[in-house]
Amino acid sequence: IQIDGELEQEVISLGQEIIEEARSKSFDQVTINTVAPPSDIPGGFTAPGNLGPDSGETQRSHFNDFDDYNGFNEIFTTAHGDFSVSAEVFYVDGTNFQKISSPSTFKKIEVTIQSEFLRSGDAPRQYTLEFIRNYYAD
Repeated sequence: IQIDGELEQEVISLGQEIIEEARSKSFDQVTINTVAPPSDIPGGFTAPGNLGPDSGETQRSHFNDFDDYNGFNEIFTTAHGDFSVSAEVFYVDGTNFQKISSPSTFKKIEVTIQSEFLRSGDAPRQYTLEFIRNYYAD
């Protein structure tokens, strides 16, 4: 049981690392290095089908806005073994925080982590950490 606890701490640490890194970026591509807010909020934000890294952003170190983490998938090697970390970013409704198919001032990131050493029966257990970001809270 102690081993599971240490591995689960690693899971939480990796998930928080990605969430905090994403939070440190601009809300959207159109809000990078801007002094004034975009003229069309939220309509001017990235279309839901285009969320993810922009052209040339092939590595995490190149990500410059929150939704660049959409589609992120990487293996992290730690002292406790390998962990698969993936992320999905999407717009959510500001009242019920459910996924929507149009731009919004709210985006949600879901970071999913799994390891072969944390199992539920025959399959690796998946852990998902979530964070909702509001454009106006920046």
